[in-house]
Amino acid sequence: MLVSFVITWQEIEQNVNATLQSVLNQTDDDYEIILISDKMIQENEEFDILRNYFWDIKKIKTVVNSSIQGAAVCWNTAIDLADGDYIKFISQGDTISPDFVKNIRAELKKYDGEEIDLIEYNVQLHGLSDDIIDTYLEKGKVYNLNREYSPYAHVSATLANKLFRTKLLKEFGFKFRRFVRFDMLFTYKVLGQTDSYVFLNTKEPLETMHLGQVQYSVFDLVNQWTHILNYYRRIGKFRDLKDYLNYAYYKTLVHIWLWNIRKYDNKLLIKKAATFANRKFEDKREDFMKNNKAFKETKDVRFIEIVDNFATYIKEILKLAR
Repeated sequence: MLVSFVITWQEIEQNVNATLQSVLNQTDDDYEIILISDKMIQENEEFDILRNYFWDIKKIKTVVNSSIQGAAVCWNTAIDLADGDYIKFISQGDTISPDFVKNIRAELKKYDGEEIDLIEYNVQLHGLSDDIIDTYLEKGKVYNLNREYSPYAHVSATLANKLFRTKLLKEFGFKFRRFVRFDMLFTYKVLGQTDSYVFLNTKEPLETMHLGQVQYSVFDLVNQWTHILNYYRRIGKFRDLKDYLNYAYYKTLVHIWLWNIRKYDNKLLIKKAATFANRKFEDKREDFMKNNKAFKETKDVRFIEIVDNFATYIKEILKLAR
C-alpha cells in the first residue's frame, strides 16, 4: 500500500466530508484512510451516524476517542496504525487532487525504486492567502542529506505538503508532542534522521489547504525553534547544520511568521510580534548577512530585502499597530 491518509475530525459537517471525499475520489486506489473522531459522543444517535457514515467503507480505519485528546494524540495513534509506505496528514477542510496517489506513484518511479524518506510538493492556499507553497530547492532532485544540507534551510513550515516514510517514523519512534503545536518540531526531528529528500516537480498543486487564524498561541511557531536547535545538538549534527538551521529559524521569525500575523488584523498582536522578532534578530543580523552560508546562497529575493532593510521593515509593520 502506497499511502496512509490521516484525517482527524470533531464534527460531522461539510468540511470533513469534502476532505474525506477528496481521498475517496482517488483514481489510484492504493491507499488507506485512518479516520479519527476526536470528540465526546454523548448520544447513541451520534454514534449511529458515525458508524453508518464511515464504517462500511473498507478502506477506512475508524478510531473513536472516548474524549477530546487533541491533534497530537490522534496523529500519534495514526502512526501506530498506518500500513502505507508513506503517511500523509490532512487537516479537516483541506482537499487533495483526485490524481494525488497516481501522481505520487508516477513521481517515485522516476527514482528507480530508491527509498525517499521525506517528500514535499506544491500546495494551493486559500483563506488568509491564495499563494502557492513552493520551494527554492531544485525540484525533482533527490537530496542526500548526509552531504547536501539545503533542505534544512528550505523545508516548509507546515505538515500540509509532506509525505513521511512510515518505516522511518516507526523505526525512530517519532511522535508529536501533546497539547502543544509542535508540527515543525516533528518535521525537523524526522529531517534529522532522513537520508533522502525530494520536492516533487509536479505541474499543478496536489492539495488545497485552508490558511486561517490558528487556534493555539501564534508564538508556538517560533518558540518551538529552541527545541529544534537543541534536538540537533543532542544528535550531534548542529555544528555541520548550524547555518542552514539558523537560516530557517530567522526566515520563519522575521518573514513567514510576521507575514502571517499581519493578516490577523490584531494591532496588539502585531506590535508584540514585531517587537519580539526585532529583539531576537537585530543583534544577529550583521553576522547573519556576512557569514551564514545558506543566506549567502539563497534565491529568496524577498527575504534578502527584509534582512538588508530590517529596521525599515519593522517600522512599517509597527505602523499597522497604531
